[in-house]
Amino acid sequence: MKTIDILILLPLLLGAYNGYKRGLLLEIIAVFAFILAVVLGFKLMDVSLDWLSPYFGGNGSTNRFLPYFAFAIIFFPIIFMVNKLGSLLRKTLQYTLIGSFDSMAGAIVGIFTWAFGISVFLWLIHAVGVIIPSDATTETYIYPVIRPIAPTIISKASFLFPMGEDLIESVKETFQKIND
Repeated sequence: MKTIDILILLPLLLGAYNGYKRGLLLEIIAVFAFILAVVLGFKLMDVSLDWLSPYFGGNGSTNRFLPYFAFAIIFFPIIFMVNKLGSLLRKTLQYTLIGSFDSMAGAIVGIFTWAFGISVFLWLIHAVGVIIPSDATTETYIYPVIRPIAPTIISKASFLFPMGEDLIESVKETFQKIND
């Protein structure tokens, strides 16, 4: 197991632990919040970039990190609000799912949530031109499984929701403008 596998495995274990503690209901809400935040973050990134650009100088390093900041301004408040609503819902429905099933299912969903998040991160750094050296990724066990998760899910979701395809193209165009 190489270093990149260990770096991916640690958040997956954290996701399993947190999912086990929180249970299935809150983990499902967390997955929904995460996917909603990713989709809206990408969808509204152009708007937030237009809003933020006048406040940051035109130097190259600032422009390179501005899309991440624009994404984060949308992503984190959505995660926070949906998870708060989920906590309120769990308090009202606390005794409907009981026992170890809720905890074990929560752990599985927690692992998936972190796997999707890591995959989104790897996809974004690849989109901005950051190349992970091939010697770091060859003969790895976890990296080749995790890396394609987000692109696959987003492309499948774009089949179900036609706006997803436009979303992927919009994100690619935004990062190409930044890199040029």
